[in-house]
Amino acid sequence: MTQRLFVALLTVGVFLAGYLARSLTDRREAVPPAPAALAKEYARSPASGDGRKTDSQLDRAKLIAEIQKLRPHIDAYSTQLEEIQTEFERELHHLFTPAQRDKFALNQKKRAERDAKRQADRSPLSDEDIQRAKDRPLTSIYWNVVVTPHLEWMTKEYGLDPAQQTQVRALLALRRNKFIALLDSTQHPSIRLSKLAPLIERMAPPAK
Repeated sequence: MTQRLFVALLTVGVFLAGYLARSLTDRREAVPPAPAALAKEYARSPASGDGRKTDSQLDRAKLIAEIQKLRPHIDAYSTQLEEIQTEFERELHHLFTPAQRDKFALNQKKRAERDAKRQADRSPLSDEDIQRAKDRPLTSIYWNVVVTPHLEWMTKEYGLDPAQQTQVRALLALRRNKFIALLDSTQHPSIRLSKLAPLIERMAPPAK
């Protein structure tokens, strides 16, 4: 199975799984559908005549130009996404016990260290690295849209009690709705390139 076919199938599966999980656990609120235009961004590209993917011939100059053109929209999307996440984490902090806050802070520290390590890397990106960075927003979409799988993970990770689970579910649903509203108001190429834009300095065409 090609990478793009996998991504396209995963896109559909993510939203179907979220819909079914939400229907079984809480019938009072339906999961909003995935933005149709965004799903098209991850549709499978047609194969070339010799059976190879068109992505095998990556036009880096064109991709860099597209990122530069969309930079204001990409930055605005990334900033609003961070604001949504920051607000979510602030509300979580109020719900957590001191021990849970300590564990959450530790997890945040580990994530910051991983991000810093990636940012410190200045090695040139391969075509495969670039394609992965273009596909990474799909993971972000999944984690910001699903409620039940995320709640189950948080319950196990932080030992949430029943009352906390109810409150965290409400926060996750609120974050999901804000995120989907952000998707609907953002140019979808900006979303697709949001993880690649910070790496633009590493995208220079390889020396011949």
